[in-house]
Amino acid sequence: MGGAVPRILRAAIAVLAVAASPWWAGPAYGHDSLAPPAASHNWLPDEEWVHRHWIPFDEQALKGELGLRGRELHAYLYDDHRTLAELARRRGLDEEALADRLVAPWQGIAGEHRAVLRERALRILTQGHLAQHMFFHVFHGLHLDHASRHLFGMPGPAYRALRDEGYAYVELAERGGVPAAALRSGIVSMLESDQRDGIARREAWPVQSDHILARRLGWLSCWLRRPAARLDPANPYGKNRILHGPHSARWPGNARERRENEVRVERFRRALPASCWPRPPRWSWAGR
Repeated sequence: MGGAVPRILRAAIAVLAVAASPWWAGPAYGHDSLAPPAASHNWLPDEEWVHRHWIPFDEQALKGELGLRGRELHAYLYDDHRTLAELARRRGLDEEALADRLVAPWQGIAGEHRAVLRERALRILTQGHLAQHMFFHVFHGLHLDHASRHLFGMPGPAYRALRDEGYAYVELAERGGVPAAALRSGIVSMLESDQRDGIARREAWPVQSDHILARRLGWLSCWLRRPAARLDPANPYGKNRILHGPHSARWPGNARERRENEVRVERFRRALPASCWPRPPRWSWAGR
């Protein structure tokens, strides 16, 4: 996939950018309310539970509270300017009380630990990009550098340089003399470690850890065979500068801006090329 392919990918992304937006240059500031001033749109808290996708409640319970069915949670969070707290308020629910109910099933934990889990649940409810990351950007945060010789047969700087040129992980392993089966086995071990550690430390709700692991394993073959998200025109994620265009940290701030943003996001979603990546469903506010 090296050589000319990255140029092709970049050209394809440029086409999508034109289709999705009249703009391209300029910053897209972090919009999560807890993001530092002038943080990038992709800003996330640098915390272990975030990197390892340890969600302290069951998404099925969340969907039940919000009246969501099937893949509607995925559809709603594809636009990370939306927050789950906004949807809760439309349902007449208070996000603080909702956070309490979501972590209520935890038994046998100290009050201080419950408070930590409840605070994380509330952040997932009130921070749109964080929520999208936790539920659906499931490979973001998987740190491969420390295992690069085992996974790819090369040191971290070498694999990262080739990855930036557009190589897929299976191609990196092939160049390094690592069989594809060994690469997959190594990644699966890391994903299973995330699951076990979150449950053992009582930071991830066990059933939800099963959901996240199943999602990761279901998408793993695709992830291993595709270039980095920013170079992959079919990957739904990692393109917020294209998806939303340049904007201030608090945009969209009114009904017109919100509608403009939703039109842009839907136009980009429809333009995603067919691939092994699951296309996020369309969200509709009808009946909401």
